[in-house]
Amino acid sequence: MERHFKQEKLKIEVLNIREEREHFHQDIELLFVLEGTLDVAMGEQTTHMQPEDILVINANKRHCLKGSPDILFARLYITYQLVSDIFESTDIIFWCDSTKGDTDRYREMRETLKKLLNHYLSTRGGVANFGHIALCYQVMDLLSSYFLVRTGDRHLEDGADRFENRLSQINNYIRANYNQSISLNDLASQLYLSVGYLSRFFKKNYGMNFAAYLANVRLYHAVDDLLYTEQPVTRIAYDNGFSNVTVFNKAFKAAYGETPSAFRKQAKVKEQNAQKEENDQLVEERLEEFLRNDGLQREEQKTKEEVRIEFSVQTQEQTKYIWKDMINIGAAEDLLRSEIREHVIYLKEALQFHYVRFWNIFSKDMLIDISSGEEGYNFSRLDSILDFLLQNGLKPHIELGMKPRRLYGSVQTALIFERNEDAFPGDEKWKCVLDAMMRHLLHRYGRTEIGTWRMELWFREDTEKNWEGMKGYFRLFNITYEVIHRYSEEIQVGGGGFRFLYDIQNVYAKFLEEWKKEPYFPDYLSFLYYAYQQGEVAQDNYSKRLTDSEGFLHYMQKVKRYMAESGIEETYPVYVTEWNLTISDRNYINDTCFKGAYVVKNILDCYPLCEGMALFQGSDRTSEYYDSHDMLYGGTGIITKDGILKPAGFAFDFLNRLLPYYIGKEENCILTTDGHGSYGILCHNAKKLNYNYYLSAENELDKENIWKYFEDREAKELAIRLRDVRDGVYQMKTYSINEKNGSVLDIWAEMEYESELTRNDIKYFRRTCEPRLKIQKVEAKEQTLDLDVTLAANEIAFIRLKWFA
Repeated sequence: MERHFKQEKLKIEVLNIREEREHFHQDIELLFVLEGTLDVAMGEQTTHMQPEDILVINANKRHCLKGSPDILFARLYITYQLVSDIFESTDIIFWCDSTKGDTDRYREMRETLKKLLNHYLSTRGGVANFGHIALCYQVMDLLSSYFLVRTGDRHLEDGADRFENRLSQINNYIRANYNQSISLNDLASQLYLSVGYLSRFFKKNYGMNFAAYLANVRLYHAVDDLLYTEQPVTRIAYDNGFSNVTVFNKAFKAAYGETPSAFRKQAKVKEQNAQKEENDQLVEERLEEFLRNDGLQREEQKTKEEVRIEFSVQTQEQTKYIWKDMINIGAAEDLLRSEIREHVIYLKEALQFHYVRFWNIFSKDMLIDISSGEEGYNFSRLDSILDFLLQNGLKPHIELGMKPRRLYGSVQTALIFERNEDAFPGDEKWKCVLDAMMRHLLHRYGRTEIGTWRMELWFREDTEKNWEGMKGYFRLFNITYEVIHRYSEEIQVGGGGFRFLYDIQNVYAKFLEEWKKEPYFPDYLSFLYYAYQQGEVAQDNYSKRLTDSEGFLHYMQKVKRYMAESGIEETYPVYVTEWNLTISDRNYINDTCFKGAYVVKNILDCYPLCEGMALFQGSDRTSEYYDSHDMLYGGTGIITKDGILKPAGFAFDFLNRLLPYYIGKEENCILTTDGHGSYGILCHNAKKLNYNYYLSAENELDKENIWKYFEDREAKELAIRLRDVRDGVYQMKTYSINEKNGSVLDIWAEMEYESELTRNDIKYFRRTCEPRLKIQKVEAKEQTLDLDVTLAANEIAFIRLKWFA
């Protein structure tokens, strides 16, 4: 039987080399900096890696490395064939770059890599054991769970799809046919392109011609065969697509400086006489020192650790109710519908929101033709909306931008997507319609009233991410700000609804810095947050779900950092005018207890880093379509289309029960008081989403087995101690929402997801979808009150303590 050993599927090295010239290869490469700094250049983009940074370089990406004199880094080679075989796809990339934002997923990856390095060191590089294999595959599991980007993640809105499809088609064709007789003509015919165009495309995007690239791919596989099989050189040449041995020898010698036979012989000699060189010994000693200093021997964590929390109730300040400042409803035309207005009134009465945010007031449905540039605009429908809001004690927050009309199934599929390409007809016409609108509003509602409103001008980052687009936005904002403030100095005009869509280093700090030089700067800054990462793999335009469970907090910290770098005071007003885990209106996670815990967790995490946070969005009725016949269908609203509060809605209800004075917060709870001996505590046990969620299409989640999308189902025990309280007996009321109490999705499950519900059935849901109430007495002694609170997975609970006697 012929002896045939293929190369290691995963190969690790520890290196102190300071420079590698530009090259590319078929392997996927993971870099982990241990000491020093490393610059990785890929095309025009350079990534500056610091100690503990992780970066994945995908197959066929040209790159070069330049390290500092004290550089020490680990490199893990991953054969592309391994990933391709596992996922049964030839179009997979990893998006892993910790320099763009550190998360708990990167921390988990670091710990695993250090364990792998520790094993590597203890076995002196030995790889023929299950320990090494297990750790390598653990790294791969983390990569594929949290950093994998597939073609299905391609963002619907990106304009570079055609370019990316072409690169994918070329790569897939060559990978599938490199061992055959193929030519540029064959590839051009396959792609329905001219040979001349394809030749130019190749030189521009691959940095070489087709023949050179094909030879590189063939040589890559040939080297594998030379090193790890005993096949004759002639067979290796033919098996890898070379027309004859002479051509193979010539190409190989040009690339490696010697013939295939000499290369194989030299490799065997090195293998037989392998000895540690002086530099290898130095690298080994440095790695050992690094791991020793890192302290891998950590204490064993208890499987069930009680969370202990302690507050002194003497420290108090005003509670900032940032969560009830505003709610998003939708496009202006939605507010013309009576059923939407019914839900707005419900949200106002139940959850006490102050502002209603809506957009697209200059649309055809609103009968305002901004392209005419003439007087006599019809503002009657806008008046109808504003009259309705004011009559119900609500204030308008008007987004002046023309957002796309969209209804997402998942990030890559849309039930509805209609761009407003002609949103702004030109400076003069824009000035004309704004002037007419403000004159009309001032006459109808008066200066005092409109002075309490807010307006906002959206910056469309997906199409205006270059500096010319930014300058255009400045010009438009200056016109908007000047016209509005001419009629009312009190009205707040903000912008620009940034999403940090393209995380280019320092671009946003520079944008804010340049904005400050303009004649007008916004009265408040507005930002948007959705848990996605977008557009950061060279020219690859993808959108993938963010796996960082602290993503919103890290986002707000980034906002504050950009503001500081541009010289904006920390106290400058900031509003998050849209935020959510998902943009999908068909994601059953929106209907779960997890979503309620997610809302509480993120508001607590970000308290009080902004003036207001407006969840997207209020009602499921704005996301109805032909497919929304069931009671629940994964809409982003906090109430169902039938007006039943979801767990996310109860999250706001519980938040509103917090008392006027803030004492403090910890990871899982916040404590407030009325200043007269009563206390309000809000707790959550939000779970992390796992790889099942991140690898499932958002609109294909299994509502009957939601449990499988969380990392664990463990309850959390909170031991809360309040110090400096009044001694005596307190009444303790605990209101809770969990899978057994008040969850509309779980109650619907008990009905076997019946789709034909009667009016009485709906009334039953409204009666039963209420928090569970538990009343008990607790006693404070020696000015200390101890509480034991047990929370089920994804449970939220509000605790009211009142001195009894």
